[in-house]
Amino acid sequence: MSLKLFMLNAFGGIKATSKVESAKESLLNDYRVFKEVQQSGELKEFIELQEKVTAESFKKLKTELKSLMFKGSPEERQLKQFEKLKGNKRLKRYYETLESSDLKRFRELKNGDSLNRYFELEKQISRGTDKEQKTELNELKSSNDVSFFMKYPKTSAYKNFLRMDQSKEKATYEGLKKIIESENYQKHRAYLEDPKKWENTDEYRDEKRYEVLKNKPEIVLYLKYKDSNAFEFFENWNLAFEDRFENGTLDENKWKTINYWAEKTVGHNFSQVGDLHAFGNGKNIHLKDRCLKIQVSKDKINSLVWNPAVGFVENEFDYSSDNLTTGGLFQSKYGVFEAKIRYNPGKSFQDVCYLADEENSLRLNLLETGVRNQFGVSRNSSGKQEDTSFSLSGLSAGKFYIFTLVWENNKLTWKINDKEIYTSSVCVPDYPMFINLAALVVRENADLPHNFEIDWLKFYKRAN
Repeated sequence: MSLKLFMLNAFGGIKATSKVESAKESLLNDYRVFKEVQQSGELKEFIELQEKVTAESFKKLKTELKSLMFKGSPEERQLKQFEKLKGNKRLKRYYETLESSDLKRFRELKNGDSLNRYFELEKQISRGTDKEQKTELNELKSSNDVSFFMKYPKTSAYKNFLRMDQSKEKATYEGLKKIIESENYQKHRAYLEDPKKWENTDEYRDEKRYEVLKNKPEIVLYLKYKDSNAFEFFENWNLAFEDRFENGTLDENKWKTINYWAEKTVGHNFSQVGDLHAFGNGKNIHLKDRCLKIQVSKDKINSLVWNPAVGFVENEFDYSSDNLTTGGLFQSKYGVFEAKIRYNPGKSFQDVCYLADEENSLRLNLLETGVRNQFGVSRNSSGKQEDTSFSLSGLSAGKFYIFTLVWENNKLTWKINDKEIYTSSVCVPDYPMFINLAALVVRENADLPHNFEIDWLKFYKRAN
């Protein structure tokens, strides 16, 4: 038993498969949304608006507009000064006099011809006396017009009028009256008194649009990941091969049921001397409940056996099984190989998931479970198999785990549920390899059928 795996499994060092899988799927979905948003017009608009509304000039304008009020403004001071002058008694009396009939009469008499005779007689009498002229002058003096004309300039109303007519107060009042009654003043006052002056600006509409975009789930997601390295894996690796076994039938564009080396020699599967099983050419492959099952059954089956002494001979077997390969359909040099597999070790079986090359001289085992429970590297050396491996016997039997092999130049790394378990720099291949799956019978067993179960399988290649 692997103490390391036992301790990790017992104390939560290996996360639950469902949580790891869910987190990966969620992250992948987020990545897809992120990439869509990254190229979207909405993000471009958001960035432009963000630059605009977060600028100091924008903030300053907003503060200034929100602080603008009629109360305390120069316009209000003008209005108050105008109202004060409007209540000035002397100015009020001035304008009353200006509109009065007495002033109008006085001006008409002063500027008209009706008093010419009176003023002419005054001049003549001043040069000498003439009884008749003096009598006429006295008569004119006693007339209403002359009497009014002579007395009106001495009145307080007219004296106030003359004093105020050229006064600073009158000039200021009339200047303010012109300003306050102007269309510009009225419009500006209405603007200052409008409590929604900010809300009526284009800047406000930009700000609201920015808030709408900022709170959109897609933009929120983009901002969440923008400066993180959460998507580093998806940026560096492209999914090159995947099968989730969801269609109920085997995808013949991805898999062959004939062993790669058998197809290259005799054209169909064969067994080795000492094997207890024969491969059923796909008959023992079952896809059900979105899961691939390679089943070992106890039934009679005929198959060829390779005997180095005599060649191929036909033989009857008591156990049937199957194998799958992507040889001839998919292969890769370097990558990330991962699969969700039920860890189901049986003492009479050996379930294998591995990468191999055309020469079958080296295998990168993603998983071996059964008689041997391990992952690592297997190689043929002078007809003998040599393993550089790590024991998996500390895992919980019957549970699904996500097994991962990261194959890089000069380095191999194995993981279980994203937890790095084992690394090796021994026998790292630098040539293309393809995927192989098989369930093998290594000793007699009555506890059948036995199933090698794979939920899904993926292979990623470097993005560059």
